[in-house]
This record gives sequence, structure tokens and C-alpha cells, in this order.
Amino acid sequence: MNRLNVSHRHRGVSLIETIACVAIVATLATSMVGMMRGSARVSAISQGHEGAPAEARQALRFVGQKIRDLTSGGQSVVSVRNRDFQLDDGLSVRRVRFEIRRSSDGVNRSLVMVDPLFGETVCLDGAIRTFNMNELIVAGQRVGIEMTVQMQASADRAAELRPDQRNAEVTTVVCLSPQL
Repeated sequence: MNRLNVSHRHRGVSLIETIACVAIVATLATSMVGMMRGSARVSAISQGHEGAPAEARQALRFVGQKIRDLTSGGQSVVSVRNRDFQLDDGLSVRRVRFEIRRSSDGVNRSLVMVDPLFGETVCLDGAIRTFNMNELIVAGQRVGIEMTVQMQASADRAAELRPDQRNAEVTTVVCLSPQL
């Protein structure tokens, strides 16, 4: 009879049971977060938000915005060659060039914009193969810059991408404001 009374006094949850419960919940939460992140990554890859084509589009958007920023302050593009262009601000002409250099990981190649006035800007830190620019001239006036970039996904990322997401060649045009 004494034993029954003793067992009825301890109706709460023990420390060991609490720790076990917290460990189980933490394990389940970690698994759920991992599954959600994996699902989001697969979704992004399947929708074209990751991989070489997406990186190429993002790089060209960034480079295009940089060119628009440089030409919006009254500066005009006076020439465009393979990987560089010249800007004229009315007082002087400066050459802005794009270089393909060894990436920060030491394996891939990056696209770097070198401007004598603003220094160097990394436009794309990835597996870039080529980058070219051509001027677009209509009726004797320079109206835009056509840019083409070829990308290849890095070896560590290529294994998780579909074959059509591993390589890309993307072309875009940056329209220049009218130069009078």
C-alpha cells in the first residue's frame, strides 16, 4: 500500500523525459528545415533561377546597370571594342575595360570591371568562359551595346544541376541615351 501512495505523488514529467522530448523535437525540426531548403533549391533550379543561365542573366543585368549608371551623368560612350568602351565627359576620355581573371576560389574565372575613376568591381565571381561587347549603330549613331557572356557551372555545382543548366550563352543589349 505504501508503494501505491509513493507512485501517485510523482505525477509530473521527469528531467530525462523532458530532455528526450526536446532532442526528438530538435531532430525533427532540423530534418524539416533541411527538406524545405532542399525543396526550395530544386524548385529554383527547375524554374531557371539557378545554374549557368541564371548566373549569366544576373551578371549581364549587373553590367548593364553599371554601364547605365556611368552614362547617366552626362557622359557619352565614344567607342566600344571587344571588352572595353570609352567614356567622354566633355573634358576627358577614360577607358573602362572588362577583364576575365582567376576567381577567388582559385579554380574558376571571374568578370571584373576596371574603371580608372572608380577602381575594380567584380561583376561575376563564377565560371565564366567569355565576355564580349559590340556597339550597335543605327543611322550613324551609337544607340546601344550588345553584350554576350558564356558561362559554365563550376564542377562542384554541375553535379546537382540538370544538363541544360550547366552551360549558357546569353546576349543582351544596353540601350544608350541619345547623344547629341
